[in-house]
Amino acid sequence: MTQHHKYRCACLIIASMYLILPGCGGGQPVAPVEGKVTYKGVPLKFGSVTFQPEIGPRALGLIQPDGTFRLSTHGNSDGAIVGTHRVRIVCAEHQNPELQKTAEAAEGMCSRSLIPEKYTFPETSGFQVEVREHNEPFVFDLTD
Repeated sequence: MTQHHKYRCACLIIASMYLILPGCGGGQPVAPVEGKVTYKGVPLKFGSVTFQPEIGPRALGLIQPDGTFRLSTHGNSDGAIVGTHRVRIVCAEHQNPELQKTAEAAEGMCSRSLIPEKYTFPETSGFQVEVREHNEPFVFDLTD
């Protein structure tokens, strides 16, 4: 067996492991999750929603201009792990797609939150949800 052939076999084995391992993530089922976020009755135009389960990877979704979101855990809007989640909602100046990135934002500096800060932490947001196999859209109405 040549050195090139050994290298190629090793690469194929490693690539195969990456395809197999995501399915071995503890067998936690994922269910589609979508919803809407409003602040003072008006849909948020941008930001993000995170569902953090008790155990396992979090799910993240970007807020669209109409306030809606779809969550992804492993990618492609697959949803969130079935079970209990604490919710984090972020809407900050640097997330506004209409604004050009300033030098400050490009350097990773913090920007001002456009919603009450309590929503930016899953421990203080006040939102805890149960993700089931089949879910109605989740609605989060933020207030001051």
